[in-house]
Amino acid sequence: MAHLNVCSYLSGRTNVEVDVKSFDELTSIAEKINSASLLWQTFVNQMALNFWMRDYKNVVKLSEKYSEEHPSSQQKHSLYVFRTLFEGVAYLNLARDTKQAKWKILGEKAVTWMSQLESMSKWNFENKSKLLQAELHYLEGDLESAEAFYKASIKSAHEHKFIHEEALACELYGIFCIENHVADEGTKQLHIALDKYKQWGAMKKADQLQLFIDLVNPTYFGRLKLV
Repeated sequence: MAHLNVCSYLSGRTNVEVDVKSFDELTSIAEKINSASLLWQTFVNQMALNFWMRDYKNVVKLSEKYSEEHPSSQQKHSLYVFRTLFEGVAYLNLARDTKQAKWKILGEKAVTWMSQLESMSKWNFENKSKLLQAELHYLEGDLESAEAFYKASIKSAHEHKFIHEEALACELYGIFCIENHVADEGTKQLHIALDKYKQWGAMKKADQLQLFIDLVNPTYFGRLKLV
């Protein structure tokens, strides 16, 4: 149900023909029946929803709350890789935005852990590892390396058929380009990401990204001035 909650939200569907519980309801049920598995899956899916909508502060807030309330780690769980990806991107973005060293330290830990996973399964983890490394290089001001790793992540995700993670890499690369005054390439990458999100079925995410594209598009501002 937690996974369906995320899917229905990102797709923008409201006419799902099953009883979709809220995250609070799922957490309450999990606590009532003492299900560590349901608590964990609800947490990861709630984190996923905030991550895909780029609410990185809430990603970190959820992670900290879960760790405090449930200190026994589930690192061996298959979903832990997604927690690492979500946290890693969030930490490194917060490090750039706030200049606080603690976020970089946490981000570096995520990069290291994902790199270890990549050494075990290039197919499953290469694109995720390259993306986190791109974000770290960006944070450190090594723009040439950052660009190379963004492109490597996009290529890997495409070759391994992870369309949603290809969209993510294109989105983050597009933002990187725009923030570093390469607007044409940035806009191009954002439109590729937009198309990939639509193919994935995440229409609400696509709508959010379209709003961002409009905001960074000079033509859009020109149209506003003419109205």
